[in-house]
Amino acid sequence: MKILILGATGRTGCLIVDEALKQGYDLNVLVRDKNKISFSSKSIKVYQGTPTRRTDLAAAMQGCDVIISALGIVRASDAPWSKLITAKNFISESIKNAIAEADQQNLKRLITVSAWGVGETKKEIPFWLRWLINYTNLGPVYAEHELEEKLLANSNLNYTAVRPVALNDSKKMKNLKVSFNNAPKPSLQISMDIPGKLTSNS
Repeated sequence: MKILILGATGRTGCLIVDEALKQGYDLNVLVRDKNKISFSSKSIKVYQGTPTRRTDLAAAMQGCDVIISALGIVRASDAPWSKLITAKNFISESIKNAIAEADQQNLKRLITVSAWGVGETKKEIPFWLRWLINYTNLGPVYAEHELEEKLLANSNLNYTAVRPVALNDSKKMKNLKVSFNNAPKPSLQISMDIPGKLTSNS
């Protein structure tokens, strides 16, 4: 199986690339700047371009069976009020192109990193986080994930929208919970450094 990873140079995307290589997959990655690539492997083919340009995306999709998207809206810093660097419609325009090109290339499967707080899970997040989404530059990020999921729901793709909580740098070992349809309610944060024991409620 060959996987196209979008957003491979981002913080989450780098983790996805690392795990996919550990599991022995061949990868295509589409990046805007090859100089930002921090990984090197004979199993990776790098394409330079942007998923908002369909011709770039089409080239990177050649021969792939699955797309994993870790695309996000980049801000100048992690502060909620910081300036948006990426265009507000970056995710949705990219996903529109992925859906259209998938139909042409007979690609059937897409997995995307969305966010806890999107869709019906918005009522489950803490009040302060809902406030930040409503009144800061977190809003456009969540709005894009909302639109992305709606576009995928109306497509022919077999898709999964993963809605993760926040990543932190904690060294503390904990069990990992995977919630389906928001049950059980997830914890607010998860460590990205030390893997714990995975517990699933499928």
